[in-house]
Amino acid sequence: MSNVLFLCPTHRDHREIEVLGLQHRHQIHFHDYASLLLEELVAHEPPVGTELADPRDEIRRILACYRGAGIDGVVSTDDYPGSSLASIVASQLGLPGVAPAVNLCCQHKYYSRLEQQRLVPQAVPVFQLCEEGFPAPRSLPYPVFVKPVKSFFSVGAYRVGTEAELFRLREKSDLGATFFDPFETLLKEYAGLDLGVRTIVEDLLQGAQATIEGYVQHGQVQIIGVVDSIMFPNTLSFQRFEYPSSLPPAIQERMADLAQTVMTGIGFDHGLFNIEMMYDPTCDSVHIIEINPRMASQFADLYEKVDGTNTYEILFDLALGGRPDLRYRQGTHRFAASCVLRTFENAFVARVPAAEEIAHLRARYPDVRVEVLATAGRRLSQEMQDGSSYRYGIVSIGGHNRDEVLATFERCRAELGFVLERVDEQPVQWN
Repeated sequence: MSNVLFLCPTHRDHREIEVLGLQHRHQIHFHDYASLLLEELVAHEPPVGTELADPRDEIRRILACYRGAGIDGVVSTDDYPGSSLASIVASQLGLPGVAPAVNLCCQHKYYSRLEQQRLVPQAVPVFQLCEEGFPAPRSLPYPVFVKPVKSFFSVGAYRVGTEAELFRLREKSDLGATFFDPFETLLKEYAGLDLGVRTIVEDLLQGAQATIEGYVQHGQVQIIGVVDSIMFPNTLSFQRFEYPSSLPPAIQERMADLAQTVMTGIGFDHGLFNIEMMYDPTCDSVHIIEINPRMASQFADLYEKVDGTNTYEILFDLALGGRPDLRYRQGTHRFAASCVLRTFENAFVARVPAAEEIAHLRARYPDVRVEVLATAGRRLSQEMQDGSSYRYGIVSIGGHNRDEVLATFERCRAELGFVLERVDEQPVQWN
């Protein structure tokens, strides 16, 4: 059995490993550092007095623990700090992985934009750093989009309609030194770059949003699929993700061409990536929203349902230097969606589904995936949220088409039995 070091594992990671039986094929060593703590830092009600260990010290601890343990591969699906730590540790151990400087450059939204502009200028919106006290964006008409230079699950990203609103939301978009410090430390140490201004402002993109996912191995880009992002109307909050994409094949091919040009151009190799893009049919344009140098773990079972390949298997294959077995349209379903349980008002979580209830649901729908993102006895605002709404669960479902999947989702939501009580004791608006 191969030895795999899994950094910053999530509940989803443990679930997929068990579902796929990866623990029977590999000896998996789990090691966590700060993932949940960083999520708490960007919650509406973050803990007070939180301090994070220096990531360089953590890397030294990891290497001291595992350097002589016969590790064959290093993986992580975690956005921050997991993927960066995995690239650094793999590099130090001489194992396959994305170069640390490339990983970190992708994660810094301003440096990433500069690389995108160099390689595919036609697919990059107008952008600039949003410096404190700067009167207004140069050459950027309102509305604009402001976000942190290090994003984290859309936290701190806002649509801005006026200059006054920009000044207010710029401060809100800055996630704070405690959040940024570990990233800044790694950026300086392994990419030779300064963090700089902590927010960026861009032209507001409009149209149909989708994520193209793939991997690079020995310089060759392989596209896995394109997943559509469906928002709640008039918001920036995700309602669900659908696979396969409903975008025209020609548009998906353009996205694939952009992904290939960018990822090879920046020297990305030996890893999974996903790139969020926007297609605007009014001007027939495709723009890059952002590059994520990691797999989109929420989509892993969507590919499995439709194509027959779960991207966790690809993750392990790449880390171990093997050739992934990528299949298309060989799954048990023609359509799959990852649906978000979300409310737009804060609430006290009175009840979450018990493990037995989730198991009963899975007995009825064998390949459904359920994630509980809320904690009984806490407010939703005490968990990581996007700034304008509150997630409390995710249900991923396969079926013949969208109508069938959404009908199944409604039945699942009713059976899960979440009980949310509005903080002011009024009924909660469910979505």
